[in-house]
Amino acid sequence: MRINLLGPLQAYGDDDGVDMAPAAQKVRQTLAMLVLNAGRVVPFEQLMDELWNDSPPASAHTALQTYVYQLRKRFSLGNPRSGGAVRAAGPLLGTVDGGYQLSLPAEHVDVFRCEPLLARAGAEFRAEDFARARDTADAALQLWRDDALVDVRKGPTLKAEAVRLKELRTSAHHLRIESDLHLGRHHEVLGELTSMAGREPTDERAQGNLMTALYRMDRRAEALQVYRRARERIATELGLDPSPQLESLHRAMLTSDEVLLRPAGRLTAVTAATRAPCHLPAPRERLTGRAGQLARITAVLAGPAREDRPLVIVGGAPGTGKSELCLHAAHQVSGHYPDGRLYARLRDGAGRRVRTAEILRSFLRGLGATEEQLRLNTTDLSLLFRTWTADLRVLVVLDDVCDARDLTPLLPSGAGCGVVIGSRRRLFVSSSAVHVELAGLPFADCLHLLASSVPSHWGTMDPEGLRRLARLCRGLPGVLFAVAAQLRRRPHWTARQATAWVLASGGAEGDALGVRSGFGRTFAALPAELQPLAYALLSPGVPDRLTPALVATTLGISGQRAEDLLEELAESYLLRAQHPCVNGRFSYEWEPGTRPFAARPNSAPVMCSA
Repeated sequence: MRINLLGPLQAYGDDDGVDMAPAAQKVRQTLAMLVLNAGRVVPFEQLMDELWNDSPPASAHTALQTYVYQLRKRFSLGNPRSGGAVRAAGPLLGTVDGGYQLSLPAEHVDVFRCEPLLARAGAEFRAEDFARARDTADAALQLWRDDALVDVRKGPTLKAEAVRLKELRTSAHHLRIESDLHLGRHHEVLGELTSMAGREPTDERAQGNLMTALYRMDRRAEALQVYRRARERIATELGLDPSPQLESLHRAMLTSDEVLLRPAGRLTAVTAATRAPCHLPAPRERLTGRAGQLARITAVLAGPAREDRPLVIVGGAPGTGKSELCLHAAHQVSGHYPDGRLYARLRDGAGRRVRTAEILRSFLRGLGATEEQLRLNTTDLSLLFRTWTADLRVLVVLDDVCDARDLTPLLPSGAGCGVVIGSRRRLFVSSSAVHVELAGLPFADCLHLLASSVPSHWGTMDPEGLRRLARLCRGLPGVLFAVAAQLRRRPHWTARQATAWVLASGGAEGDALGVRSGFGRTFAALPAELQPLAYALLSPGVPDRLTPALVATTLGISGQRAEDLLEELAESYLLRAQHPCVNGRFSYEWEPGTRPFAARPNSAPVMCSA
């Protein structure tokens, strides 16, 4: 099953030559919603709101079931709830958790093929490999056949998604054109730039690139006229002055600054003494089952201008893929932050806190600070960082954050800056922060990820073995990728051998699965007096479902202290509070990976079989 959304809706089954897109508009809407949220449960309510806005008919739920049935029948989509054999790589459309979930490989959707291409093009551009950046951005643009979802009726969700995809396409155009400018192809792109600037008279990036191309062709008067027109339109339509970057470009042209004759695709190149810093590590793995969360983060970071800086907090238990999601999102929106992309982990590999001054010096060194400035104390370094970022568009990614108080000196001050935070605890930073919490991957995504890592015959020969192995991974991407890597190294293994390795790795002294150290750091971040109590609850004899009364009896502590312990563990994504609340008290259950993979001090970790 392959779906194309970057233009008129196209849907192909086993025969790539036959477009099987449904004709009925509401079925098309349903398909688009499920595809854009592939790997994620789409609640019934969200689908009905998309299809009927705020006025669903009495028969809405039945109609929705009919649309889903038609899609299953048309594309031969299995439903995991109905049982049957596992199809290792086949698409599934399941009814789960109050909604529907389509399991579909990312490479089978043009949107999800386009986004990684743009991330790669951005990385190549930042590495000054402009020829490759140009070709990669062009490859992404070739996936577009027209405006995204152009022939699909749109409710509130699809309208927002269409806007996001339009911005994505515009970013790809800018990236390709700026690569061409770096390669000295200003003559070749002038026509396209003129058209783009005419269509988007308030897009300062397009206006600045057109000015740069004209200036390099010895047409300074025309370049200055472009600035004057842009300034008038921005003032008339937006009630704003041009950005500092566009004004700097204008001043450089007035003074015939020689730097303009050098390749400079981005507006900040005329004012920056050095190239904008990019501290972002490359993501280690492809994203699986996180398309919805990624879209939400990028929509915030690359959305319309706002009075306060966009700030996203990604939280979840160890192994849920917080760091990878933060990096994928940061790379995807990097084009919106031309003045720099800064990255820091607030804990080192051993879980020790990294000094704030050390992080600030890294940031400021990238932004061009002198050695004398870098010798300032922590307070003055923070003041300097806030002063410098007041007028910049910088993205700051802060990972492994355990305490909101650690963040204050590290946050940029400008409204044009963006912040992404990865945290193993629930944090409150500001009332405008957007919180994205990660749970384990849906079972269908676990199956697909593992099945794609092994010989094609294995999943069909041993479907139950594949199921058991997927269950052992508890939906944690960190564990799934560790298992997938082992299967790639040892493709001759059977399901039995792979399962035995997972069980043995969970109980070994090392950390072959790659998540044990994360749980250890999370437990170590608890208040010292609570750590031995928390580890005691991992003992095999303690039930999975915990209540304050049971914990108080088991540990010999007061009911209030037991409740405080449980709430602390819930704040750290180790426990999950269960609803409803009974007699004013919650019950709690361990997050899926905690008991299987968390090690206890001075003893072997517990590894429970599925």
